[in-house]
Amino acid sequence: MKLLNLLCLLPFMASCGSGHSDTEGLLSADLREQIKHPSKVALQDEIESVEYIPLETTGDPASLLDGVSEYALTSKYIYISPVKEQRIVQFDRKGRFVKTLIPFGQGPGEFSNMLVGMQADEKKNRLYLFCANQIGVYTLDGEFIENLMHEYPIVYQRMVGDDRLASVAFPYVPFQAGSYGLGIFTGKGDTIAVKNDFSSPLVSPAKRGLTIGLAVTYSEQQNTLLFKMGANDTVFRVSGEKIFPACVLKLQNSDKEVVRSLDATDFSSLREKFGGDGDIFVSDLFETPQSYYFRCRYNRGNYVASVDKKTGKALAEKCVQPEDIFKLSGANLLFGMLGTRSYNDFPIWGRMDGEELVQLITPYELSLYEGREGVSVPDELKGVNEDSNPVFIVYKLRKN
Repeated sequence: MKLLNLLCLLPFMASCGSGHSDTEGLLSADLREQIKHPSKVALQDEIESVEYIPLETTGDPASLLDGVSEYALTSKYIYISPVKEQRIVQFDRKGRFVKTLIPFGQGPGEFSNMLVGMQADEKKNRLYLFCANQIGVYTLDGEFIENLMHEYPIVYQRMVGDDRLASVAFPYVPFQAGSYGLGIFTGKGDTIAVKNDFSSPLVSPAKRGLTIGLAVTYSEQQNTLLFKMGANDTVFRVSGEKIFPACVLKLQNSDKEVVRSLDATDFSSLREKFGGDGDIFVSDLFETPQSYYFRCRYNRGNYVASVDKKTGKALAEKCVQPEDIFKLSGANLLFGMLGTRSYNDFPIWGRMDGEELVQLITPYELSLYEGREGVSVPDELKGVNEDSNPVFIVYKLRKN
């Protein structure tokens, strides 16, 4: 299951930005100013075409999905991990059901640990199933290769090069108690680099660690991870060899938000919403060749902000949110329609897959948005009903 989104359920521009690089040459942008004066981001300028891929249902009960907790795409196939019934289901890129590729269980070739991520590598013919303390390695046809075991519990992990794994440690383990924060490891678990120097004078060294106040994504175009935690404004990039800053967001959050994002002994955010009304909590992010995109929580609403990679220009847009975050999570753990309406007034959020932005929506999620003011549903989605499987929407982006 996509554990990172589950952990973030509880909490969960616009005028032109005056973004610029700081004295060290690092790209920076004032997101707070843009979120306070929102209009729309400019994602429409990057979209060249759209493809709709409804996942079919057949007479085989294995084709029925209660939702999607995790997925991976290749040029030929779509791999799905359903929400409730743990298994890996295979569809082709037209949405036709193929089979249950990898069952959940203790048998040969099956997987038995809670899934926190999945990644397909078409060049190497590999499908990786990331669990809390091991990686199941399969071919793209489901043939079991090996289990890679590791001692470090993870909340997010991806392959970022030959024998290189970029990892985010499991929250609520203080760094001094053995947690590493961000890490780069070999398949055998050998350490290449770690980062656990996130700090603030507001939190003692003994309490510093990761909490649920973080956002992370895999960037296939650069074969790296992008990572942000709530205790500081820096977005970090994790490659196969090093961890380094990518850009800075000027959020100007309160001391309380910094403490709750860094104090690994404070579990209050698991019981109540994350961040105060005046704080900006970045819950998700992705990057295109042209821009960084951030999904943010601010004053009980959700926003999408963008930062142009060349100029630092920032824009922000308030999302349509038809229900509270808990009901939206029940509709889709990936919050596929909690995004920007800058392209034909249909809410968009997703992940980059090569040069394509991939969005996943469910019938129930779509029903919550239909008829909402300012939301337009494409004709291709008007036939989706409550008995339908989820739908993938693939946006081909223009090259720089």
